[in-house]
Amino acid sequence: MIERYYFEFSKLYCRIMRLEMQMKKKLISSVLGCYKDTVITEFQKFFFNKDRLERYNHKTGNSFLAILKNPQIQQESQKFIKLVNIMYLSDILFIILCCEQFRKEEIVSNFYHKVPEKFGPLQNGRNTLLELRNAIAHYNFRDYEQNKSKYLSALNLFESYMERNIKGFAEFPKYESKPSVKTILLSIKEARPDLFEINPNKEDEIEYYYNKHRVLLDLCDDIALFNGYTTSELPSPWTVLRQMYAINHDNKPSEQQDFNIYDLPLFSHLNKND
Repeated sequence: MIERYYFEFSKLYCRIMRLEMQMKKKLISSVLGCYKDTVITEFQKFFFNKDRLERYNHKTGNSFLAILKNPQIQQESQKFIKLVNIMYLSDILFIILCCEQFRKEEIVSNFYHKVPEKFGPLQNGRNTLLELRNAIAHYNFRDYEQNKSKYLSALNLFESYMERNIKGFAEFPKYESKPSVKTILLSIKEARPDLFEINPNKEDEIEYYYNKHRVLLDLCDDIALFNGYTTSELPSPWTVLRQMYAINHDNKPSEQQDFNIYDLPLFSHLNKND
């Protein structure tokens, strides 16, 4: 089972970490912009909640209290920054979805890239996202297998409201059946046409193409997995890049057409037998 899901779990872990870091960054900027140096006082019930404090107990002490009661950190804004940076994802989600102090229009509008019309779906998806995180953290492959569709939808929902968290997509496209490589790439091209641009005169050609292709391959995998692909079914990098150049080369590309990728600048130095 681990061989089947190891690659997929690693990709999902990266997405969850990007989401968590983005939430922390936006939480700090939006809340401090409103409450400034009274922020700990405003969120006192949250930070001094007994059950919450217990979750931050460690052998060396309590990491929350070490910040809250540190006499060398006098400004509440500095304490808030340090606290947010060590907070668990569960508490990040709680503060943005359950704390009344967070619900000011000024904060909400600065936190979300796209402010939700209704917060019910995010509220309902909060526990699902945490269940996904826990399934990955504990290698619970059976749980993930049973709830994969629900888990990926919850992750994509939260990502869709955070600024550029999924590499320029507002949200991943969802198809009724498994899409072809060409279909996936065309959806990527619509959202990120820059990934398909070719500049053979670029001075840093290798780095230029490497960075573009890395993002393109990552997106292709994510969208494929979101639409029912298993890890073993994911297209090879060669297949993805070959189709990408075919799309650029012909207005009516076909995944079956014979396209000579070696004629393109980036691949002209390669041996066709490599």
